[in-house]
Amino acid sequence: MPYPRNKLNFLRRLEFPFMEVVGLTRPVILMVDDDEKLLAAVRRTLSGSFDFVTHTDPEAAFEWLVNNRAQIDLIIADLVMPTLDGIGFLKKAARTAPTVPRILLSGNVSNISLREAINQAMVTRVLAKPVSVAVLKDAIERVIQTKCPAPKPATATGISPAMVSAAIDRADFRTVLQPRFRASDLALCGSELLCRMPSLEKEFGIDEIFEACWDHPVIDRLTSQLMALMIDQAPRYRALMEDAASVAVNVSAYSLRNPKFLELLIRFYEKMRMRGVGVTFEVPERQIQPDDHDLLASACRLRERGIALLIDDFGSGNNSLELLRHEVFAGIKLDRDLIGGIMTDFLDDAFVEWIARVCSKLGLSISGKGIENRQLVEKLQIYGITELQGFYLGGPVSLEEWEAAVAVPLSASG
Repeated sequence: MPYPRNKLNFLRRLEFPFMEVVGLTRPVILMVDDDEKLLAAVRRTLSGSFDFVTHTDPEAAFEWLVNNRAQIDLIIADLVMPTLDGIGFLKKAARTAPTVPRILLSGNVSNISLREAINQAMVTRVLAKPVSVAVLKDAIERVIQTKCPAPKPATATGISPAMVSAAIDRADFRTVLQPRFRASDLALCGSELLCRMPSLEKEFGIDEIFEACWDHPVIDRLTSQLMALMIDQAPRYRALMEDAASVAVNVSAYSLRNPKFLELLIRFYEKMRMRGVGVTFEVPERQIQPDDHDLLASACRLRERGIALLIDDFGSGNNSLELLRHEVFAGIKLDRDLIGGIMTDFLDDAFVEWIARVCSKLGLSISGKGIENRQLVEKLQIYGITELQGFYLGGPVSLEEWEAAVAVPLSASG
């Protein structure tokens, strides 16, 4: 029998009359676990924030899901259950309700199960049991907020692609280099090229500037300008970084979908390699959808040519794990906020530790950015992160500034 959402909304208006004014409804969550005590605690503690439908029988839960899939906002399943394990249940759920995010609860997960959870169950998060209600609530809120991001308020003076194009016309942009370090011994292993737009940054943040044009032809124009500049400067990169001469370059999903621009990226890679400088490309996770066939085809083409494409800001969206199942990316770069939370947030800490194991088994590189202290370095080294960058290790500098300081050893002491 379908879930009586109309009746539920009526009861919500009685209990929370403000919801009728703003049009809010509480998320509906299907939770399957054979621990009735946990389910009871969840219903008792979180019923004011979410509407839980709980089952101890996965087969009964799946039957309910089939009849109510259009009304569900999140699915949570325990790994160990009678008749059908959590991964098996979530695999069926993924086929029945592919757009509904999924969380797996687990104590110990084997490497085979981890791969199955990523490639087939396409889980959004994995929480280590025993899990507290507070940790579960935090995970639910994060997943649902990511699934339904709040719209940005419109402003009359917002940044526009035309403003970015005008800045390019004025040559009002410059590059800086952020050094990258091998996690095992903190030796220099390359740099990341970052773009700065001084005039526009007097009024807008750099992330806001790129957000305004990432899906507009102007982003191709800006990236082309930066690549031409990098080809000219390649001998200086080589002299500066020597055997560690490798530069990471950010590209937009919009650019990767363009076959002509993809050819430009490949030619740029070859020209840089001829000059003794390696290149890796990074695309932000929030710009990628798991069914973006044009982008995935381009990623496959790059991989066939031996060109590494990494997922940047990994963990910032709902598609993190699902993207890995395509096996076209060479590695990931963890989201800055995720890294910043591992010292104080159990959920972030558990996710980073788990995804590091996953990447190790899949043969993927895993980088952490936003490193601000020694404690973060030591924890990420234990987890097996392969590469680090951040202000603690070395902040962004212009090529000229780095060359001027080359007589002073670049070290992790910052």
